[in-house]
Amino acid sequence: MRLRSVIPLLALALGACGAVSVVNSTTTTTDDDVSTTRAVPDTTTTTQDPRPVWEGFEKTRTEPHSLAAYARGPLDVFEQPDGAQAKVSVEATTILGTVTVLGVVGEPRDGWVEVMLPIRPNGSTGWVRSDDVSFYVADSRIVVDLGERTLSYLVDGAEVLNTEIGIGSRYNETPTGEYFVTDNVSLSNPNSAWGPHALGLSARSDTITEFNGGDGIIGIHGTNNPSSIGANISLGCVRLPNEMITVLHEMVPIGTRVEIRA
Repeated sequence: MRLRSVIPLLALALGACGAVSVVNSTTTTTDDDVSTTRAVPDTTTTTQDPRPVWEGFEKTRTEPHSLAAYARGPLDVFEQPDGAQAKVSVEATTILGTVTVLGVVGEPRDGWVEVMLPIRPNGSTGWVRSDDVSFYVADSRIVVDLGERTLSYLVDGAEVLNTEIGIGSRYNETPTGEYFVTDNVSLSNPNSAWGPHALGLSARSDTITEFNGGDGIIGIHGTNNPSSIGANISLGCVRLPNEMITVLHEMVPIGTRVEIRA
């Protein structure tokens, strides 16, 4: 059966905070809560042919670097690299109007590439045709340590930001695993429950399967409750002090890998 994947309005579990939408250079939606979104970094070279990107990536690859792919249009994702059975269909943009980006799992081969998917269950992968995406190298990484309640942002392997965070409660824990950033948005009301900015992730809540019409997407965002930082208090999202999410918003491109560890 072919399924339609729709990434909901940062109706993220966003600490299950609420529904938002976005205006960017190419797409406008009607909700008033979000004003901007960041797309694929224009400082990064992209190409339809994966070989030059992959060859350069392999020569310089270190743990914080990863390969990402953005959709050149709607994508059919397959169980195997043979085009026999579509696993899911993915729109060319997220519901926030951001170009759809997928994390690349391994080396592109024979016209196919395996990608990480922003769907349930967490950790889902599938295969897309290489000609349907463009590739780029993400040189940054976010590491969320739930035990320490900290978030680190690394660029080229060097830590450039470290902050205390609020995480999911024992009833709605923040899911561990390897994910990537799907959206990077600014809120028109910086005093909202999710602060001035939010990053949408490919992660889904293990306990919340629907919120405000969304799919329980996990996010990284600010807060209007500073006392929640350092606590197990959210519905699964990662809360940052507003000054820290503001810095991340300026630095983090979509496609950035996010490791959430226990």
